[in-house]
Amino acid sequence: MTKSLEALYYFFHPDYIELLPKESLLYRLLTEQRSEVAVWREYTNDCLELALRYELADADLVARLRKDDWESFTSTMNELRCAKLLEDICGINSLRWHPEGRRGKVGEFELTLKGSDAPIFIEVKTVFPRYEDRLEGQIRSKLRSYTEKVPIPSFLSVTIKELGMAEDFSGRKFKNFLERELIKLDLTNTTVVKASRMKLPDYLDDSTGLHLEIAVTPVSPDKLQNCHIGDLGFDELKPVENEDYIRHSLKKAYVQLPKGQRPCLVILCSETEFPIDEDDMLNALLGTLAFRITRSKNGTYVRDAQSIRKPDGFFQTKCNKKLSAVGLYRNRHRDERIKCTLEIYHNPFAVNPIDIKIFEDKGVRQLVKINETEMGWSN
Repeated sequence: MTKSLEALYYFFHPDYIELLPKESLLYRLLTEQRSEVAVWREYTNDCLELALRYELADADLVARLRKDDWESFTSTMNELRCAKLLEDICGINSLRWHPEGRRGKVGEFELTLKGSDAPIFIEVKTVFPRYEDRLEGQIRSKLRSYTEKVPIPSFLSVTIKELGMAEDFSGRKFKNFLERELIKLDLTNTTVVKASRMKLPDYLDDSTGLHLEIAVTPVSPDKLQNCHIGDLGFDELKPVENEDYIRHSLKKAYVQLPKGQRPCLVILCSETEFPIDEDDMLNALLGTLAFRITRSKNGTYVRDAQSIRKPDGFFQTKCNKKLSAVGLYRNRHRDERIKCTLEIYHNPFAVNPIDIKIFEDKGVRQLVKINETEMGWSN
């Protein structure tokens, strides 16, 4: 390391680097001499300098950076990257850290501007790709773990119809579901105990989209003390689209937004291996793009298909109105430097909107409300 990377040296001492696995991405970022890696290393140093300048280098930040988990490192760095970009746009000392969010949670930071009525609360979320094989293993383990906590003698056959965002599914909710449904079976009835498999109601987790089909085979209490999964399989799973990931990330961010009159901006970070584009954002926020075909009364004439958006967008008239806007942050290696961009999608139904003039003429694309039925780009 050189003196120009002083902030990087502060967080990652050479003694610590020597302990990292040589094949880890963090080790490669900190040591490789290729020009592209060196550019990313210098950019990382600039973001860590911001952390030191705002006195953010507490034990929690250091632990998240040194965890040697690439997702943890990336999500932590993205908070600093977004902060650096906003400071570059709005000026030095325009940020303030640790505003209290909803339910006492700590938000990422606030953007404070001269002449503004209220600071803008900023929440940063990184959207990661999903690895099917790893996720399936996690779900298998979780289902078996929670099933064995149900003291009802039964074998279960479980088919996963849709994984959804099953990384966050509630084990307690699943356990309560099993107890409630299995207790309805009369295990004192020998006819029931000797019966072949019976179907339980499907398990649907609205918060994650996990969909399970469950069949049960009752057994004598003396043969099995607790519930167990005999068969656990995967059906043809419905693919998760990018807009599903976006909506899921926004739901998690929304509960961390503060009460009151402050405008709130959630910035989503798109990684190179999981790119998010404009169409993904429009589908997630305004509604999935679809086509409507109108027939004449006698049913013989089909008019030209009309492009519409389904009412499944995150921006809605009756909910999620506390969210003022959603940003999309991206960075790319271009011409021996890191190019960072920010797009802002304003919520037309927000109770505390963000003034579009804040980001005008500053290289930020903004999707804004044009009239009661249309949105359009201002830059």
